[in-house]
Amino acid sequence: MFLSVVPLVYVGGMRLQGRIASLEIRDRTKRTEPFLVALGANGAALAVVLGIDVAGRGLLAALVACHALNTTLLVLITTRWKISVHCASVAGAVSTLAFVHRHVPGRVLDAGPAGAAVLAGGAGLTGLVLWARVRSRAHTPAQAAAGTGMGLVAPYLELVALSGAIGV
Repeated sequence: MFLSVVPLVYVGGMRLQGRIASLEIRDRTKRTEPFLVALGANGAALAVVLGIDVAGRGLLAALVACHALNTTLLVLITTRWKISVHCASVAGAVSTLAFVHRHVPGRVLDAGPAGAAVLAGGAGLTGLVLWARVRSRAHTPAQAAAGTGMGLVAPYLELVALSGAIGV
């Protein structure tokens, strides 16, 4: 809700007001405002996660914190250069799944062939999104590759760094 719906509704409002040409926000100079809304929604999500008593709260809080950090990185990068947020998002989800698959005990993501199949499917989807962003001329190959690289590396390393604090 906080990390997807709130920013999407805001961007939809921008589109309805004619402030942007499409939901993709291809003009990077118009991305800062929605990113700031996403960061505000991220803060609300973190408050909710920290306010509930549920198993895995530390991991959920770490995931939300990583989302905030990576959104901040995307804001900083996009002020200078157009990076693919689509590629970073899809690759970030795969990176998070890879962390859970490798580091989180239990049956969150099966350690057997099914878990590996999910990761392989995610990797394939990441490649398709990269291809689509370049093919649609929304991004150059470098912009799409940078988004993909950031999405694959940053969340995983952040979660490894936080793993002691979250008890993994």
